[in-house]
Amino acid sequence: MTLKEAGEAYLRHCRLERHLSLNTLAAYRQDVAELVGHFGPADVGGVTGQALVAYAAHLSTARGLAPATVKRRLACARGLFRWLARTAKIAADPFDGTEIRVRIPDRLPRCLTTDEMARLARETGGVSALTRLATLLMFATGMRVGELVSVRLGDIDLDRGDIRIVGKGDRQRQVVIPGEQLTGMIRDYIRDRHAAGRATDHLFRTDDGRSLSTAAVRVRLRRLAQAAGLKRTVTPHMLRHTAATELLEAGVDIRFVQRLLGHRSILTTQIYTHVSDRALRVAIRGADVFGRLDRSDGGRVCPTR
Repeated sequence: MTLKEAGEAYLRHCRLERHLSLNTLAAYRQDVAELVGHFGPADVGGVTGQALVAYAAHLSTARGLAPATVKRRLACARGLFRWLARTAKIAADPFDGTEIRVRIPDRLPRCLTTDEMARLARETGGVSALTRLATLLMFATGMRVGELVSVRLGDIDLDRGDIRIVGKGDRQRQVVIPGEQLTGMIRDYIRDRHAAGRATDHLFRTDDGRSLSTAAVRVRLRRLAQAAGLKRTVTPHMLRHTAATELLEAGVDIRFVQRLLGHRSILTTQIYTHVSDRALRVAIRGADVFGRLDRSDGGRVCPTR
């Protein structure tokens, strides 16, 4: 079996048996294409651990890919060869006993400030009900943009105040609609937008009845941010990051935030505590409590030598 044939078989396995999302499958297809392009028409049994180490170096140096991209390419390749070994298509997994380290620099998630989020929420000039509701829903629930456009009318229970979300790997979770104001906005939107029949049962749809795309949401959000006077580009994932950070800073238990975001591991959620810690440091330093004591009597509380 050639590597190309193995890659196609693995993608079918991911689609039919693992039920991965379309976005994940598209990313895996890119990863498999890169692997096949590098090794050419090689037999899967001929790929060695040493060759994979060289492949990782090629991705970083010759291709100049970002560390996160290199790590994802290797993760897909690792999954492919693990599956080939498990299904006895190769004698052994070449990744076994092979050490490949890709260091990703620590980077905090990009969030909006409370003031920036408030300006987005208050902006009404030329903003459609669809754009406004989509923006507030992503911020209020922390759902991904792909999850947002996949929400169907049957997933929404306005009496209970929750929405059923189908996330990565077809994992389902419930998110809470926080408050009557947002619940009322959803109810009004459904009444007005879906009154003339339903070409699609998706919550968000275009004027001609088709379900809204993730690209369309990104464009609408970018225009909303410009109208609100925000100087930086705002993305749907920034709203997800902002939701998590705001909840943690409001004192919500990290385990609840984990469930809301659909993180499989709480370690993924913990990165937002670093954002909260940074905000805490800025607030404390800005308060300058020792400076206030110094200014009260003219003497330094912590004198320098």
